[in-house]
Amino acid sequence: MRVLRLALLMGLLAAPVLAHHGSDTETTTSVLWSALAFAGLALLVGAVVAVVVRLLTKGW
Repeated sequence: MRVLRLALLMGLLAAPVLAHHGSDTETTTSVLWSALAFAGLALLVGAVVAVVVRLLTKGW
C-alpha cells in the first residue's frame, strides 16, 4: 500500500506541473481539463503498479 500511496502522491504533485507547460492558452485546451486528465492518468498508473506489485509479492 505504501507504493500505491507514493505513486498517487507523486502523480498528484506532478499533474499540475505537466498540465500547463507555458504554451499559449488561447489555442490550447483548458488547464483544468488537462490537470484532471493527468490526475486520472496518474491514478490509473498507480492502480496498475499496485496490481503488479501485489501479483509479484503474492506469487503465482
